[in-house]
Amino acid sequence: MKIFYAVFILLLLQFSANTQTVIVSGECMSSAITLSSISDINGKPAYQGTGTVDGIPNVTVSVYWLGVPDNLWVLDFDGQPYFQNACDFDIPPGTGATCPWDVVSGTTCTGGTPLAITGAVALPIRLISFTASKTNNHVLLNWKAATETNNKGFEVQRSSDGNNWITIGFVTGGGNSFSESTYHYIDNTPLERNNYYRLIQYDINNNPSYFPVVRIDFKNPAYYIIANNPGKGIYQLSIQSPLPVQLSVSDLSGKKLITKRVGPGAYQLDISRYPAGIYLLQLQKDNEIFTEKLIKQ
Repeated sequence: MKIFYAVFILLLLQFSANTQTVIVSGECMSSAITLSSISDINGKPAYQGTGTVDGIPNVTVSVYWLGVPDNLWVLDFDGQPYFQNACDFDIPPGTGATCPWDVVSGTTCTGGTPLAITGAVALPIRLISFTASKTNNHVLLNWKAATETNNKGFEVQRSSDGNNWITIGFVTGGGNSFSESTYHYIDNTPLERNNYYRLIQYDINNNPSYFPVVRIDFKNPAYYIIANNPGKGIYQLSIQSPLPVQLSVSDLSGKKLITKRVGPGAYQLDISRYPAGIYLLQLQKDNEIFTEKLIKQ
């Protein structure tokens, strides 16, 4: 890591008109410190402010990109880097497992609560959900991301035991997005017994992030029977599971028409007042989701 001199600190004091801010807190900072946008450093935005650090007031706190040969984002106190981040984003990375901030070797002003960097920063992928459901002889994987930053895409992997993984596909990511994104992948050749699935998300620099595993078992005995399908919109459903089942019927746009939690017994699903077409019945038991097409003639 380079040693910083007063001439570099003077460059940081040249404020621009940009009013975006970065908020830093935790470790040895006594409270949250707001850093204002200043002139770009090494071609990327830099931020600076003052606060109390390690009990010392009016310490200059800066976040900026350190160019070649280091190629790091740094957080420094009075010109001395204390934290660094190797993810080559256009703006500073926020704190999160996707793109970690590491303590610079030899520094002493660390400890207390974990470091938090928020505000005008690059956020990691935030996954809302990841599910696996049976559709005929296939497995449909669905996942939603709340936000995306430099998202290259998702590698889809499958395992028979949750330990040994093979890649079965890749789904291109949305790059940068601050709105909800929906993705899916169909495994046309699932294993006969346990199927474990996981996602590995890659940013544009091929930095990986791993997401929680989902499992589905093709040997589970059926616990429901549907009658009158295809039909005129009134279907008979028999649930044989001793455990509660979350039931929903939706149209192809995702609008839910019926939703209820049911136990063992017989139920009538009535969608006769809706137009002819295909509807989706979804049954969730434990962590497994089963999807069936309801055809209304």
